[in-house]
Amino acid sequence: MSNSKFAQSPYAVFEDAAMPYLPDAPPGQGPGHHAQAAPQGRLEAARRRNERALMAIDGVEGVSLGQTAVGKEALVVYLRDSSVKRRVPLQVEGYPVETSITGQIDIQQR
Repeated sequence: MSNSKFAQSPYAVFEDAAMPYLPDAPPGQGPGHHAQAAPQGRLEAARRRNERALMAIDGVEGVSLGQTAVGKEALVVYLRDSSVKRRVPLQVEGYPVETSITGQIDIQQR
């Protein structure tokens, strides 16, 4: 039994990462699904090509893959604070850029 004051769901997903959790993906279309592999591969390649330039923007804490509110694949740029948002491009290689305010991210080695 947990000491948590919150009810524990047997369906809860807990991750030690700052990635959006998208539980509404249709069956067979989650990570690793072969039909998504080609488009996801192009998005990943765009991320790799542009990550250094995005991380060079003062206040950008990280870059990952994600989706827009309407489910379109996008790059996600994690920001230290909202003032950084105006320096981040709206699109990169035709992909929309979503931003998320995370505060400063410190990587800790375990």
